[in-house]
Amino acid sequence: MKKALIVDDDRAIRRTLELHLIEEGFEVLTAEDGLRGVELALQEPVDMVLLDLRLPKLDGFEALQQIKRKKPGLPVVMITAYDDMHTAIEAIRLGAIDHLGKPLDLDQLDEVITKISDMASLAKSGIPFCDTTECAFQPNVIVGRSKSMKAVYKTIGAVADNRASVLLYGESGTGKEMVARAIHFNGQYRNHPFIPLVCSSLAPNVLESELFGHEKGAFTGAIKQKLGKFELAQGGTLFLDEISEISPDIQLKLLRFLQEREFERVGGNETIKADVRIITASNKDLAALVSQGAFRQDLYYRLKVVTIELPTLRERQEDIPLLVQYFLEKIRRELGRSVEMIPEETMQQLKRYPWPGNVRELENALRRAVLLSPSDILLPETLQLEESSPQKRLPLLIKSIQEVEKEHIENILHFTGYEKKRAAQILNISRPTLNARIRSYGIEVP
Repeated sequence: MKKALIVDDDRAIRRTLELHLIEEGFEVLTAEDGLRGVELALQEPVDMVLLDLRLPKLDGFEALQQIKRKKPGLPVVMITAYDDMHTAIEAIRLGAIDHLGKPLDLDQLDEVITKISDMASLAKSGIPFCDTTECAFQPNVIVGRSKSMKAVYKTIGAVADNRASVLLYGESGTGKEMVARAIHFNGQYRNHPFIPLVCSSLAPNVLESELFGHEKGAFTGAIKQKLGKFELAQGGTLFLDEISEISPDIQLKLLRFLQEREFERVGGNETIKADVRIITASNKDLAALVSQGAFRQDLYYRLKVVTIELPTLRERQEDIPLLVQYFLEKIRRELGRSVEMIPEETMQQLKRYPWPGNVRELENALRRAVLLSPSDILLPETLQLEESSPQKRLPLLIKSIQEVEKEHIENILHFTGYEKKRAAQILNISRPTLNARIRSYGIEVP
């Protein structure tokens, strides 16, 4: 029989989980503090640990580290009421197989149990698998508790401590640079440089110099040696946004760096080695550009060792209230103006709007609204959202029902060569009704 360990200081939660796991066929052990939890996890042949974050004697993160040091293959699921970005990233980084928030969704727990069971089956079959493991208001935090954002956090936790190349996909404004920063600053290389560069903002020759540096006299205006971003990011992370816009020559140079971890400055002969993790981002489909011959296939595969697709804001509308709260606090600190109340009408307007500019557009809209609000209440009219006009999309709406019906009958009569029997069948009305409509609308029949 499978054996599970529940470590939680809340007796009611322990009992609820215990009864559920017994129904799922588990033998269950329980502990109410971190020290006892670690002791049982290391002594007993358990197949899974459900571990609370806030525990007496030893907190959940420390307990997780002690368990993983001695039993690295033991699946541990972190459960916490502090269901935010930092705990999710830290839990995955330290080796938890998943991170679940309270109040606990038992269906979601069952999904995790199924994943653990599937992984155990793979391990027994000899197939290698890896579902591995530093992260109130803080700058550069990613806000969201939706399922899609939790998936992003888990991937960040999995890649934060290694040098694998990461490719970020997402529409403009979805927070690609924020994710790149989260990968860098939540990993073991956080004390090394993080260098961002938007590739589309520079001409090809300037971009080449920015990336690889140049020697004195390499070209007109090169009055002294310049170090490039690869040298400046030594030991850290270089984030290249809009990677789809780089020229074929720079694609080739970037490919060589990813293969050999070395390069030469523009106009120089010295080969320079650099230990730099590359994170790239694009709002275009690189695979499509490869098929069109606009992007090197070998470079594409080098960049996409790990791919993270960022959801649009309209795909995670449940995060809007959290984002609003976060941005209003950020704006209060930056501008010294606060909003104490958000009417339901305002919140509904924020939820209905499609946000084509995503999170960046939401922040800008809130900043404008705070500046325009005459009081500490965020009024709907201060948002100034550009709602699309249905009249522009559907010009027929300016006509009456009678006018639309008359035109439709005229079209059907013309289509049938004014054969009334067939026209009535297409219109799904009787012949007498069709004659009545023709007389009523004054439709001329040859």
